[in-house]
Amino acid sequence: MTNAEYQAKRLTKGPSLLASLHKVIEQHCEEQGLQPVSALRDALTDIRHLADIYQLDFGELDQYAHEGYLEELGAVLSGELS
Repeated sequence: MTNAEYQAKRLTKGPSLLASLHKVIEQHCEEQGLQPVSALRDALTDIRHLADIYQLDFGELDQYAHEGYLEELGAVLSGELS
């Protein structure tokens, strides 16, 4: 199973941050007439603003998130998560 397939499956498994974000991105695309790439750019820009509000270093958060992503990706690709 690819990571994209696994994550799409997660969207149907009930409430999650991923499902909530997906819904917001889809709505933003529809309301603004955007493609997902533009909506995701807008979301990342606003997450940077939220980091500023919380006085957090976005670069550090992004590095930490990337490490988490790689761990999850490895688990999916190894079949540990299905």
